[in-house]
Amino acid sequence: MSAVERAMRLWPFFGFLALYGCGEVAIRPDLPAAYDSSAPAAGASIGAEAALDPQIAAALIKLAEDRRSIKRDLSGVTGTPVADILTVGSPIGFTLRNRFLNVGIPLGEAFSRSSDPAFRARLLELSRWDRDGEARAAALIALAQTHDLKYLQVFNEALIHLDPAVRFGALEALVVWEHPRQAMPLLAAASERDSEPILRVYAAAGLARMGDVAGLHRVRAFLDNHSWVVKAMAAKYLGELGTAEDYDNLLGRIDREVGNDFVVAEYCVSALKLYPKKKAAQQ
Repeated sequence: MSAVERAMRLWPFFGFLALYGCGEVAIRPDLPAAYDSSAPAAGASIGAEAALDPQIAAALIKLAEDRRSIKRDLSGVTGTPVADILTVGSPIGFTLRNRFLNVGIPLGEAFSRSSDPAFRARLLELSRWDRDGEARAAALIALAQTHDLKYLQVFNEALIHLDPAVRFGALEALVVWEHPRQAMPLLAAASERDSEPILRVYAAAGLARMGDVAGLHRVRAFLDNHSWVVKAMAAKYLGELGTAEDYDNLLGRIDREVGNDFVVAEYCVSALKLYPKKKAAQQ
C-alpha cells in the first residue's frame, strides 16, 4: 500500500490539512479534552447519570443489534444526497461522510451519553468487536471520554489490532482519556514500533502534548522521513507544540523542499505559528 493510499484510509482521524516512558515528566496543565477531534459540547456530561427515555433506549439497542445488516449501497448514488456527502472535501464533510455512512459512529456517541450499564456495555462491545474500523475507533474515543481507568486493557488490545484505523482510534483515545501516566508508555511504544509511519508521528505528537520532551524530539526527527505525508504531519504538530528553535528549522527547510508542495505549505503555516515564540525569544 502506497503512502498516499495509507493517508487516505486514515484521513478521518487526524484532520490533516484543515491529525517516553512515564517517569517524572511535567504534565501540561492545559491538556486538551481532545486532540485533532471535537470535544464534547459544553454541558454534555459524558458518564453522568441521566434519566433514560425507555423508547430511546429501546431504539438504540435495536439499532446496535441490527447494525451489521445496515449497509449503504454506493453503486447508484449519483444525484443523491449521499453522493453530495462523498464529494465534500472539507473537514466537516469528511466527518459527515463517516457519520452518515456508518451507523456505528452515531451509536457510539449515543451510548457514551449515559453511564447506564446497558449503554456502557454496548459501547464496550462496539469498541472491541465491531467489524468496521472507523466505528471501533469512534467507540474507543467515546469510551476514553468516560475517563475510567478500567478501560486501559481495551485500549492496549486496540493498539495491536491489524487494522490501522483501530490503532489510530486507540492512540487518540489515550490522549482524550486524561490518564497520562498510564497512556504515555503506550504512546511511546507506538511512536517507536507501530508499522504505520503516520501512526508513529501521531503518537509522538501525543507524547509532546503531554509535556514529554522526548516526544517532541521524535516529532522533529520525522521531518526527515521519506514520506511526504509524515513530514507534513510532523511540521503541522511542530507548529502547534514546537519552540522558537523549531521556527529556524522549518524556515530553513522551505527552500530545500522540492518534492511536495503540501509539505512546503505546512512548513510555512507552522513557521507562522511559531514566529511569536521566535520574536519573544529575541527580546
